[in-house]
Amino acid sequence: MDLDKLSEKINPQTTALLITDMQRDYCCAGGIIDKMGFDFEVPKRLAPRLSDFMDRARKILKYIVHIKMAHIPDLASPVLKEHYERVGLQREYNPSFSEFYGIEPMEGEIVIPKYRYSAFVSTYLDKYLRANCIKTLVLTGVATNVCVESTARDGFMLDYHIVVASDLTEATEAGAKEWSLRNIETFFGEVVDSRNLLDCWGL
Repeated sequence: MDLDKLSEKINPQTTALLITDMQRDYCCAGGIIDKMGFDFEVPKRLAPRLSDFMDRARKILKYIVHIKMAHIPDLASPVLKEHYERVGLQREYNPSFSEFYGIEPMEGEIVIPKYRYSAFVSTYLDKYLRANCIKTLVLTGVATNVCVESTARDGFMLDYHIVVASDLTEATEAGAKEWSLRNIETFFGEVVDSRNLLDCWGL
């Protein structure tokens, strides 16, 4: 890995850190990950690692964005409803599961709600990034193979450099994470270890 090139890409002045869907729904018993039969303990264990990374990254990064899945029934299309019902994603809404888990936004950090997998679909994320001259997105959170990858794809198509911290994202299962990261590395961005990011930032 060429750390000089990575350092240039993740210049703190033009880089935003995105934390995707670190919410109770994906990290706790009774949440949708648990109800679908996946191991919620895996994303749960991500929280302290990500929190530690953020404590360090906050020393140098100005732009930190918390992406939060929101429940907006009026925007649920027939296609969305059919799919959710078929695969078991449709269930009675419990607002407590929308709360952040293990990661809390600090003053000056923005929270952007979304209602689809990608953080770019029907949100103001792109407007916010361009208003602040952001060129690179460092992606973290859950799930690697769903919302993180969807955001990576759309971000790349909108001409942002995409960098995914492999140890700061978790998928619905181990094999899904491996393939998702390989797919991102091949077609949409760069996959690195969080230690590489901290080294580039002198942290």
